[in-house]
Amino acid sequence: MNCEYIFALDIGTRTVIGLLCRLADSGEMVVEHYHVEWHPQRAMLDGQIHDVGQVSAVLARIKEALEEKAGCPLKGAAIAAAGRALTTLRVTEKLDFSSPREIDREDVQQLEVKALAAAREEMARKTDSLYCVGFSPVTYYLNDLVIANPLGQRGSSIGIEIIATFLPRVVVDSLFSSLAKAGLAVESLTLEPIAAMAVAVPPQLRLLNLALADIGAGTSDIAVSREGTIVAYGMVDMAGDEVTEAIAQHYLLDFNSAEKVKMQLGKQELLEFTDVLGNNCRESREAILAVIEPVVDKLARELSAVIKHSNGGVSPAAMFCAGGGSLTPMLRERLAQYLDLPLERIGIRTRDNIEGVRFSSDDLKGPDIITPLGIALTAIKPREDHFIRIWLNGQGVTLFNVQKTTVAQALMHSGLDIDAVAGSDSAIAFELNGQPRELKGNPGRAGKIMINEVAAALDTQLISGDRLEVSPGERSNQPAVTLSELAAEFPLPQYVINGTAMELPLVQRINSLPCQPDILIRPGDKVEIRPPANVGELAVLMDLDLSQVTIKVGGSTASLDTPLTPGASIVVGIEKTAPSPARTGEIPVTVNGLSVSLPLERSMLAYALAQADIKYTGETRGNLVITVNGKEAEYTALLNSGDKIEVFWAPKA
Repeated sequence: MNCEYIFALDIGTRTVIGLLCRLADSGEMVVEHYHVEWHPQRAMLDGQIHDVGQVSAVLARIKEALEEKAGCPLKGAAIAAAGRALTTLRVTEKLDFSSPREIDREDVQQLEVKALAAAREEMARKTDSLYCVGFSPVTYYLNDLVIANPLGQRGSSIGIEIIATFLPRVVVDSLFSSLAKAGLAVESLTLEPIAAMAVAVPPQLRLLNLALADIGAGTSDIAVSREGTIVAYGMVDMAGDEVTEAIAQHYLLDFNSAEKVKMQLGKQELLEFTDVLGNNCRESREAILAVIEPVVDKLARELSAVIKHSNGGVSPAAMFCAGGGSLTPMLRERLAQYLDLPLERIGIRTRDNIEGVRFSSDDLKGPDIITPLGIALTAIKPREDHFIRIWLNGQGVTLFNVQKTTVAQALMHSGLDIDAVAGSDSAIAFELNGQPRELKGNPGRAGKIMINEVAAALDTQLISGDRLEVSPGERSNQPAVTLSELAAEFPLPQYVINGTAMELPLVQRINSLPCQPDILIRPGDKVEIRPPANVGELAVLMDLDLSQVTIKVGGSTASLDTPLTPGASIVVGIEKTAPSPARTGEIPVTVNGLSVSLPLERSMLAYALAQADIKYTGETRGNLVITVNGKEAEYTALLNSGDKIEVFWAPKA
């Protein structure tokens, strides 16, 4: 690899920094040579390559300069994908079990795959240009309570919150193209916020609640650590260029001249420059600071808002700034103000106090060296590599190693169905009387997973160069369960009717509508199987016309809404001599046992269904049957006083 050197390239919006590093016997990373080039024109905007030709020409010049210093050819480089392109998504998922059980590894793996699939589906609804580069578990739950590790615990449910990371393919493609045109191969690829964190907030500091803002020219990358891990990434799409543009607009300067003025603000009290009209200008530092103050304030507010959002709505204990934009005047003070932190808690990371790195010169001391060092560090130590290449069924696959890279991730990136390989069990989840219920089909048959001709599993870790062979398994068929099969679990309710003990059927509904017994249960259904709750439901089960009979419960005359409990004593009276007259101009009917009064001018079936709030549109689950007095009827059928309407689903023929 490039003689004994690691060639690291930080391809920024304004500058490109190249480092030649080697690993010393002491374990330190030694920076032997460096070269910095400015983009002659704005070939990159907001961290994204817009002119591959111009960027590749800059890379070629850096390559040639470092080859001359090192005395050997450079064939490949370590790079980082722009943090501006990194999109994260937090997703929470849950697995419910029919009864408490011991949680095994397969349960946890199924939960993680379910959460990752949900994240991919949610992101796909927003855009199809992103693909998932990995995920990190943030929190596990057991019976809705936070737990460090559910494995081996007993519970009726487990949950997880993950942080999934996504990256557009165009970002990687433009990087690869630019390096290829400069005669370089990609030997290592990481993400810019990960590279910056590797140096600015190394693992031994991540027990602390710290934030890092890598403030470049076009964008500002954000990462937050807590409890030993990186818990969130973020990005603000403004940085140093906005400050430069404010100077350019106010003083009529071209961008490069305005950039020079900005860089002199920390060094001189009186600045001299020439505007685009040829006028010579002399301006005090204080006057220029007043020009850029609104932009700096906006940058600090946006950085603080994203940091707080990434940290659960609160400020971190301290913050590190990196990147050339972190030297912007007044920025530290405004960050301290908006994060409500003492100024000494807002630090600027430079090469000072960085352990494990040695420099051969006194140059490159500023905060803009942090990300290039992180790129080199992730390349020089394989355990921190974030880009590996494996072969899946003979095809090369490139994977981002944001966390432990597993077989499941390789399948996901390649478009293979993880469930098909796992031979997972099919199940339907629904509600039964307001409680979650899940029914599984017959067990599936798992496929074969081999890594380098050795049997492996979905959670087996991959390393660069692995050869993965996968054959699909068989998923089980979705269970077929009817309403009557579920109802068989419930005892029939008993009542004392006119002095005789009787068993009556159960109320059986799906999604608030009655259904015939052989209707199949579908995922997401809301199923009711219970005794009748009131006299109206009892009348439907007994086929009683309440306009023709009287009902007493416990000795008192009952109405449709009178509640019932199993075992109640019920008296059904003889027919009335004459039906009670309806209110003038209205006719009474019943819809699934519910009494409805219709104006004479609206005595049509459709109006009765609407007034009873019967939901018969949307996804069909069979044949919708609507009857009036036991005979099927159309929506336009005219109704008469006392008509009995029933609406229910029947299986398709």
